[in-house]
Amino acid sequence: MTVLEIVRSGWATTIQDGGRMGYAALGVPHGGPLDRHLHQLVNRLVGNDSDAAALETAGGLALRAAGPMVVATSAELVARSVGAGETIDVDPAAGDLWGYVAVRGGLAVERVLGSRSHDTLSGLGPPDVTASMMLPIGPDPGTALALDQAPPRLRPPTVTVWPGPRVDWFVDGTVERLIAATWTVTKDVSRVGARLDGPPLARRRPEELASEGLVLGAIQVPPDGLPVVMLADHPTTGGYPVIAVVDPADVATIAQTRPGNAVRFRLHRDATRARA
Repeated sequence: MTVLEIVRSGWATTIQDGGRMGYAALGVPHGGPLDRHLHQLVNRLVGNDSDAAALETAGGLALRAAGPMVVATSAELVARSVGAGETIDVDPAAGDLWGYVAVRGGLAVERVLGSRSHDTLSGLGPPDVTASMMLPIGPDPGTALALDQAPPRLRPPTVTVWPGPRVDWFVDGTVERLIAATWTVTKDVSRVGARLDGPPLARRRPEELASEGLVLGAIQVPPDGLPVVMLADHPTTGGYPVIAVVDPADVATIAQTRPGNAVRFRLHRDATRARA
């Protein structure tokens, strides 16, 4: 079996497949890649199933091929052959926070609860990626390489949101203030969530909720009024009121925004019509 050696583990590097479905009731989040589109794209470029296990990294990752293999990174968006002993450097594309690398055959690490994804909140899944680790590669899928190079994806300038279940916990007009403001992604960003800085959102009710279910993209507002967007490894419950939920198609835009950069929101057109 061909293996991939970790030369440098880089920053926040994890193994991610399509995620761990069906366990939220047990407190296990779905997980999976922060940018599902890019993860699926690099897999398709090398002929894998779109949800095959690949590596996600914030940069500085270096790999060495133990034998000939075909790889694709999200910075290059092209499948290429590498020979035995060749080193592969992996960094996010310009402007992105997270990058991906897929190898033809996928990473054949052990599944835990049906998934090869590493959950940074609970530690479920394969172990942390460390230098000198040897990652087994699965069998060749026998598929054709049908695409030479993929075009980069243009992300929307504004992130679409839906009103959350606890709008009534905030003073009148708070959803409108969320939409009108320009928010900055702070350094407090991880696979669990991204904290935003901007004008504090005022609550109508000062007490805290009993913990209730959270979904991907939920925008929680803690007592300081500064929102936190839940990302792939978010807890399945939380006690801060949720004022809005990022549309699933735009969650990757939040995850890929680097600290110090701006984010703006807009209401989904169907939500806008319902509020009219």
